[in-house]
Amino acid sequence: MDAQAVPETDARPPHSPDLITARGLGVDGEHGPLFAGIDLDLGTGFHAIQMPAGPEQNALLLTLAGRLKPSHGTVAVMGDTGPRRIRKHCAIAAFADIDELDESVTVQTVLAEQRRWLAPWYSPVPIQAGRTELIEVFGEAHVPSPTTRIVELTDLDLFLLRITLALLSDRPILVVGDLEQVRDNPGREIAARRLGAVARRFTVVVGVTNPLGDDAPDHVLHDRRNLTGRD
Repeated sequence: MDAQAVPETDARPPHSPDLITARGLGVDGEHGPLFAGIDLDLGTGFHAIQMPAGPEQNALLLTLAGRLKPSHGTVAVMGDTGPRRIRKHCAIAAFADIDELDESVTVQTVLAEQRRWLAPWYSPVPIQAGRTELIEVFGEAHVPSPTTRIVELTDLDLFLLRITLALLSDRPILVVGDLEQVRDNPGREIAARRLGAVARRFTVVVGVTNPLGDDAPDHVLHDRRNLTGRD
């Protein structure tokens, strides 16, 4: 475990309630269990769940976010159980085939469309909507121009844009797909720092294949590699 990752037993200050609690959690796939026997207690802040990249990791993260129904065990989020109620508390970002973006449109367009989708039907939404939130999420990273097309974005740009779109829903918990989709090490370091910044306002749960590293912001690392269906 790296120097910035704190042990799970010491991760929360006294009396800090757990936002997400899982007991004996498991999901079965077509050819057997994807994972089984997962116990988790996640409080506020920044959490990294270490599992092999792929269906196992995605299934666990999406189950915690209320997008999949567990085959075994229980999960509660802010006291609610059942996927429909859990979804009200959790936004998700950067999952293949779930929040993919049309490569031909611009950054400005996807931000405005997301704002319009979330706004009351009678509320006008300007084309510049979401720019402020984009700048906040990108922080020290280079912010793409409004007219940049999705196909022109780097892995890091796309990752941070999808996080911005998810945060526009203003749900208290953000669940993020595998950090390894940002394919280069410097990019992943920036992505981890930006997730740490987001975690000052929202609780962030991200999937990781490897620990975040010595320069990562303070976080709790939950190693659950031994509870997947892989040999």
